[in-house]
Amino acid sequence: MDGTQDAPRERITEQVRDEAESASSTPPPMSRKTVRRLSWALAWGLPVIALIVGIALTATGAVEQWEPLGEGAYDVTLLAVWPAGLVLLAVGALGLAAAAIATAVVMTER
Repeated sequence: MDGTQDAPRERITEQVRDEAESASSTPPPMSRKTVRRLSWALAWGLPVIALIVGIALTATGAVEQWEPLGEGAYDVTLLAVWPAGLVLLAVGALGLAAAAIATAVVMTER
């Protein structure tokens, strides 16, 4: 231990230097522009994907599930997927309408 008067001050300076080095190693937070672009992409992308999947499921109608019974015989079960398609179709349409309204509100000049 150093017997000088500056010893406590030097320890504090070293602690501050160590904290500054550890803070500089952390990545910087995302910029506001990046957050806006990401949120815009999600606000438009998710409803479009839901709309496409909803159209595909509604057009498909039902899916066959084959279970072998042995000796070349199969048990066929039809699973109706059109109700899920209608739900996703509605979710996609409402999501696109909400994104369009939100974009119009944000983009209007005051």
